[in-house]
Amino acid sequence: MASVTTYNGGLKRIDFYLVPNGPCKILRLGRVSKKRAESWRDTIEQIIADRQANRPHDGELSTWLGGLDEFTLKRLRGLGLVDAGVGLVKTTLGEFLDRFKANMPGKAGTKTAYGHVTRNLREHFTESRPVRDIGAADADGWRQWLVETEKLSAATVGRRVIAARTIWRQAQRWHMAAENPFSGVKAGQQVNDARKHYVTQADIDKVIEQTPDLEWKTIIALARYGGLRTPSETFALRWGDVNWEAGSLRVTCPKLEHVGHGQRTIPLFPELRTHLLNLYHEAPEGTEYCIVRHRGDGGVNLRTQFQRIIGQAGLTAWPRLFQNLRASRETELMRDYDLATVCKWIGNSPAIAARHYAMSTDLNADFQRASGGIGQAQGKAQDFSTKAQEKAQESAAASKGQKSPDEPQIPENVGENQQPVPFCTLPANAGNCRENASMGAVGFEPTKA
Repeated sequence: MASVTTYNGGLKRIDFYLVPNGPCKILRLGRVSKKRAESWRDTIEQIIADRQANRPHDGELSTWLGGLDEFTLKRLRGLGLVDAGVGLVKTTLGEFLDRFKANMPGKAGTKTAYGHVTRNLREHFTESRPVRDIGAADADGWRQWLVETEKLSAATVGRRVIAARTIWRQAQRWHMAAENPFSGVKAGQQVNDARKHYVTQADIDKVIEQTPDLEWKTIIALARYGGLRTPSETFALRWGDVNWEAGSLRVTCPKLEHVGHGQRTIPLFPELRTHLLNLYHEAPEGTEYCIVRHRGDGGVNLRTQFQRIIGQAGLTAWPRLFQNLRASRETELMRDYDLATVCKWIGNSPAIAARHYAMSTDLNADFQRASGGIGQAQGKAQDFSTKAQEKAQESAAASKGQKSPDEPQIPENVGENQQPVPFCTLPANAGNCRENASMGAVGFEPTKA
């Protein structure tokens, strides 16, 4: 069933057949001793015999397979010698996800997002399900379950599929899974445009006026007029970050500090300067952070309180309360400054800005401005209408045999059966085109009589 073959000056390989009269398969061993090659041959023969007899491997062979590295096991799986689960650490989904959570880096917001994904995985597959038994069909079923049972939006489903793909890459690194079943699952659209909402300056100023709390006024202004992430960047802001003379604000970004973008500097916009200055005058001597009173709860109740303030202003709360304030500011700045500069101020990339932040503030007004304005467009339409009427009159005159003043004259020497030559376009020194046209079919070159 298997044999050792030596080739290319000492390299060795095992030629074998999984089934009689089947295709020959090859396991290349490289430059190994004859004894080691024969040991591999004997082991492969034992594996094939067990498979053909449909019996489990004995303890010695199972232990040997379990000690192989993942690269070698992957080669054996590709040749059909071992099953997908052989050599993998036997662990349940619950055990794996607990270990993943304990070792997961990132900020609190990232951990919360992954927490939703792991909860979905536990609910659908159950915690006792072996990780290595979850395949591609199971992953497809999980995505369908998110759509049909959990009723999640397309954008949320897309983000959770990508997160599950990342989680399973860790399972592969820990030798708990042979393949990533989520690698081929379609994520789909990850942006929900229906949740985008442009918050006008008039609306946000109305909201700011409804609260007598200077800290809350500043929190809202930092999000809408400074484009800060709330609560992370807002709560990290210190009075030492405000440069009143230079008109700048240093923003600390906990979300991006692990990739070397932990700080950025933005202009101290006039709309923002007023609120910061008012809060500064009220701050006790020696206060370090700009936002103090609302730091205790870590921003847990910010959303609830903000919704209440918006309602008091007579407005309806928009989706993604603070995210849309930040997106509104970036959209606003894009109309006056180049994209690269705006992205440096807001702290994202042009690709992210275009996909998740940019919005149309007034599509109809922008269209009219781009087309030259309503009045100008009407003027052009009137000119076109006048020219069309003049053209129609000329056509009517021609149909009655009347010659228009600008109508080309047919030469008188054109015979009854001779067609006039169309007027030509010649250089200025070529003479009168009308005279040349009267030559009829003869042409310009001299001819013999």
